[in-house]
Amino acid sequence: MEFVLLSDAEFETFAKGHPQGSFIQSMDLTRFQRARGQEVELFGVTQGGSLIAAGKLVYTSNRIGYKVADCAKGPLMDYSDAAAVRFVVEQLKKHAASKKAAELRISPNVKYIARDEDGAEHPEVEDNRPLLKELEGFGFKHQGFDMNFANINWMFIKTLDGIADAEELIMGMNYRTRKAIRKAEKNGVYVEQATLETLDDFYNALKTAGDEKGFTYREREYYEQLLRNTSDEFTKLMMAKINIPEYRASITERLEAESKNLADLKREVEETGSKKKANKVKVVQDLVDSYERSLKDIERFPDSVGVATVAAIHFACSGDELTCVIGGTVQDYIYFNGATSLYWGMMLHALNNGYSRYNFYGTFGIQGQDESGHGGYEFKKGFGGEVVQLIGDFVAPVSPVKYTAYRVARKLAGAAQTVLGNLREPAKLPVIGKFLRKN
Repeated sequence: MEFVLLSDAEFETFAKGHPQGSFIQSMDLTRFQRARGQEVELFGVTQGGSLIAAGKLVYTSNRIGYKVADCAKGPLMDYSDAAAVRFVVEQLKKHAASKKAAELRISPNVKYIARDEDGAEHPEVEDNRPLLKELEGFGFKHQGFDMNFANINWMFIKTLDGIADAEELIMGMNYRTRKAIRKAEKNGVYVEQATLETLDDFYNALKTAGDEKGFTYREREYYEQLLRNTSDEFTKLMMAKINIPEYRASITERLEAESKNLADLKREVEETGSKKKANKVKVVQDLVDSYERSLKDIERFPDSVGVATVAAIHFACSGDELTCVIGGTVQDYIYFNGATSLYWGMMLHALNNGYSRYNFYGTFGIQGQDESGHGGYEFKKGFGGEVVQLIGDFVAPVSPVKYTAYRVARKLAGAAQTVLGNLREPAKLPVIGKFLRKN
């Protein structure tokens, strides 16, 4: 086996067809990171002239020069081959040391243990627990199983293989999700991909949703650079939109038609006493009530609003997978089911363009309704799929002196901050005193 640096073309060919491939380990993201001035390297391992492993290393340094080599969602390789795993990680550690890095981070894009849609473990399907101990034996320290918001390790993924068409796709979802999809379509919600010219529409909706829901989003420049340095297929900044005047006119027209229908039915019931017509009256009355509520709900949106962007989500398409990276719905427009429309629209895109996995990405609150993020998990679950727990992050010191000194310094700095905080805060300040001090 031989450790080599790869050309862009060599890496792209290997990564695109690899079952562990992701948008993180992609050539598109590599080009984007280079454009942002990041230090990136593409490496591989060959055996008998054939490439058996590959990955992307990203180097970062903090203000004091502490350097980290990170192979996020990689390396891409067969982790059942113990000899290859040993060779790859040992060579990576040597290479990172030669680049003056203090530590090497890896996070294989493999499951820790198979789970179903409810998060229940199924080791009989897949069980990579031995790999954790194997990597620890090579000098890596596992970083735990807590939800990682930076390098996502808990996901919800729907497999699309074997699904023939849109009808089969939607019938694999629960009733509530199907109803929301069809309601949004009927109400005229449509999906649009942002360009450089319409980026403000996307970003303003993303920022509003992020501020309302408390998720972290990037600065506008980040998304502009994505559009400038990656392909239209890789970066999909998607918006769900609705034309308020057209929606109001449509609902008004439907209300008038059903109100007339209701009046005619009631007259027929009075004249004939038909039970069948009486039952239909109840159905049509529900429709009339629904349309009236809809018009009431949008009273706060005058026609001058025009076209409203109701949701914005950043998707990434790479290899066999389409991933929902980050995004959300603007709370004022939650009634229109914008996120549902975006998930459905992009799921159709995945089905029609040969992607075998639809990755809802970061998924939290799986264990119970009292956990943060449980509502988002239940929402994703409505589309069908399974919980995916990755094996997690591993860190290995490649410069033990720097690695140890840095951690000692951080520990001491943390202790000093705690002491200073205690000195600044009066130990027994009365409750009313705390209130006055804060206000």
